[in-house]
Amino acid sequence: MHRLWTLGHSTLAPADFITLIKDAGIDAIADVRSIPFSGRQPHYSSPNLGNLLDSAGIRHVYLGDLVGGRPPNPSLFNSSGRADFQSMAKTERFLRGLDRIIDGLHRMSIGLMCGEEDPLPCHRCLLIAPALVERGIIPFHLRKGGRVETQADLENRILAAAGMEPAQGDLFLLGGNQGPSRVDLARQILADKHAWRIDETTSDHSDRNMENP
Repeated sequence: MHRLWTLGHSTLAPADFITLIKDAGIDAIADVRSIPFSGRQPHYSSPNLGNLLDSAGIRHVYLGDLVGGRPPNPSLFNSSGRADFQSMAKTERFLRGLDRIIDGLHRMSIGLMCGEEDPLPCHRCLLIAPALVERGIIPFHLRKGGRVETQADLENRILAAAGMEPAQGDLFLLGGNQGPSRVDLARQILADKHAWRIDETTSDHSDRNMENP
């Protein structure tokens, strides 16, 4: 199976974005934005993004309707108006999206693309990545300048951001009969802070926090 990446287009110039993808050996981009539009970076709006990737010989597919961070069903928001990632991860729509990602990995290296440079506040970290880890798919996170952040390093950052000590041993073990792991709990704390909220004033989820270092 080929390597799975996550990345954000952020404020990169189109040529730099293509270089980032190609240097990582990514064969295809899966756009996981619920709304494939960027007011600040229109070259990353659909269909401009498709044209950009086509011109560089990079395959692309839109999966934001399946694994996006903004659920279409009102029942998938919690009492505070935030998208409920735990409930979303159990839906038939989301599971179908995971199946498509995994199926594609048998043929090519895939980059799951959203807007934020830093994966930590993004649903690709808080929703998609943990669901794939449960299936044995460990993603790598492509950062600014081509730096690679491992899932283990990202999970330690999740713990730190939630005010918890770095994990010891296997970060990917679930809680099992003892309940959620510390990483799961830390991820939920961050989801309650960063998940899309019904009363968000911006219409473009992908434009938030794009310039994170």
